[in-house]
Amino acid sequence: MLRTKIGAAVVVASLAVLAASAGTAADIFPIKPIKIVMPLPAGSAPDVQTRVIAEQLTRRWGQQVLVENRPGAGGFLAAQSVVTAQPDGYTLLAGLASIFTILPAQKDRLTIDVNRDLIQVGMIVGATPLYIAVPPKIGVASFPELARLAKSKPLEVVVGTLGVGTLPHFAALVLAKMGNIPITIVPYNQGGTPAAIADIMGGRVHATIDAAAALRGSLQSGDLKLIGTMSPERDPFFPEVPTVAAAVPGFSAVGFVSLAAPAGTPTHVVHRLNEGLGQALETPSVKQRFVEFSTPITIMTPAQTKAFVENEQKLWWPLVKENEPK
Repeated sequence: MLRTKIGAAVVVASLAVLAASAGTAADIFPIKPIKIVMPLPAGSAPDVQTRVIAEQLTRRWGQQVLVENRPGAGGFLAAQSVVTAQPDGYTLLAGLASIFTILPAQKDRLTIDVNRDLIQVGMIVGATPLYIAVPPKIGVASFPELARLAKSKPLEVVVGTLGVGTLPHFAALVLAKMGNIPITIVPYNQGGTPAAIADIMGGRVHATIDAAAALRGSLQSGDLKLIGTMSPERDPFFPEVPTVAAAVPGFSAVGFVSLAAPAGTPTHVVHRLNEGLGQALETPSVKQRFVEFSTPITIMTPAQTKAFVENEQKLWWPLVKENEPK
């Protein structure tokens, strides 16, 4: 009887130690560097914004939070590298809108299912409208004027976007179809929006589509001007710019960047990451940088982020199926 009691006491004590150890592990995460995989090239607006957050997390946690650029295939390469990583919170994805709103609609041709294989942690960049921008030298002052120009010269007006499968690329496809606007769309799989802007400066391209943050330098220099926002309503950052929906009713295109982790990542790690992300976004220096990028601060729980992404999927999946290149 005495041995039985002693044995039971040892078991209880061991369980208590294990429970305490688990609690300690949750408290001290992270204990090594964290990698955030970015689906766009270094220097792109989402890349810079994610690096601002990574720098804050590094300071708060005393562990390096690094951003690794892995562009290509509409975000598939980046997503695949995270899906196949150890689900321990140390390999994360900067989830561009295209990864969750366009890739899943093509999942019958992919080796991953982002809804099944990734879980949402929080929002790095909240709902941000895409814009259409043109150089002043083409003499177009508004989106309706650009549409009229395109209709008067079918397929001669060239619109450069991010690569095939990205949200700006599909926004251009959908806009052309909904507005019956005969434009030529050139997706820049290498170089992205900066390459498109370079061709605009060279006179080979007439317009581009992206978030204002990605166009910031060219807007400040006067090389580009915004002629239409793709948000349902005017953007508070640029209230003078009319909506594209005023000319093409029902059209909108809003981007975002969520933070995602491999499925199976422990719940306490997800919440620790979400907590750190929220604290970083609340930092005054981060708020100032996001204002400079004309980007809203949006703090969400994992559940709220998941619900937001699912709503965007409902909006975009039918459009992707209808408009994707054959």
